[in-house]
Amino acid sequence: MSYRYDVEALKKWINSRKIRRLLIQAPPGLKQIAVKVAREISSEVDHVVFYGGSCWGGCDVAFRAASVAGADGILHLGHARFLEREEVPTYYLECRASDPKPLESVLEEAIPLLSRFRRVGIGVVVQWLEFLSLIEKKLEETGLEVLIGDPIPPLRYRGQVLGCSYQPLLKASNVDCFLIIGSKFHGLGLALQTKKPVYTADPEAQKILDLEPEVGRILKMRYAYIERFKRSRQIGVIASIKPGQFRMKTALRIAEILEKKGMEADVILVDDVVVEYLRDEPFEGFVNTACPRLSIEDQNRLEKPLLLPIEALIAVGEAEWEEVIRTPRYMSMEVS
Repeated sequence: MSYRYDVEALKKWINSRKIRRLLIQAPPGLKQIAVKVAREISSEVDHVVFYGGSCWGGCDVAFRAASVAGADGILHLGHARFLEREEVPTYYLECRASDPKPLESVLEEAIPLLSRFRRVGIGVVVQWLEFLSLIEKKLEETGLEVLIGDPIPPLRYRGQVLGCSYQPLLKASNVDCFLIIGSKFHGLGLALQTKKPVYTADPEAQKILDLEPEVGRILKMRYAYIERFKRSRQIGVIASIKPGQFRMKTALRIAEILEKKGMEADVILVDDVVVEYLRDEPFEGFVNTACPRLSIEDQNRLEKPLLLPIEALIAVGEAEWEEVIRTPRYMSMEVS
């Protein structure tokens, strides 16, 4: 897929901040663009350093690596701004899709699935936000009423969604269904928090999915892991040092609750949550306070339970399964 990005604005930022050593951080799929951008801005800085670690989202900014490398600026590719505060000046170079044809094609296939509804809520990943008005127009031409929410932090744009953030759509009580322009990953994050139908239209894969069967399968699996967690006694509570995932207060509170219920709970501080490392930990189960999607996407690679905070509370009788699933509480990472 070809992308559009603004190198001239990046150059202005570098010069206004007097950046001399720039750390470049890019997710899988955009590494080649990172190298190209580095060549384009080479005359504006003294040194460019490429970060070889993870780049899972705007929550995962390599502040510590930049400090160690002596970088006075970070170029973070592909994601919209997520964090309110920066330890090192950071420029988020968004990469927007430049060709609307794949989007138009997949929308034509999606429209028949939406024809039985009257009002649809739309969420779009940042790569396709350039064509938000096109999406709105195409759907309205079929007679649908389209709702596009204004951003609620950490979201930055009208209509935007992240794999962990759907607040504008979840507040839309008057829609009949939702359409997410992005991957199945992005659609599932919403479908696990609402009882209304959720569809994804993936322009890159040219696929339309009704996520109801997948949600049923996932929730059945999650319930089984909660039951297994109930039989565990030694629990590891995971806290990540990533700037947008650091929830030490939540981790300590979860550990306190579990210990009051007769379990042994210890906090594990990590950067990336690596399944291979968790296998070597001497715990029978884990509670994940980092990225909520790790418990959904990575669980099938780990034999031990990797629960969300609310799932851990369900396991020890502090919350009810029926009251939590398919509500915004399910993926909330805060604990009172």
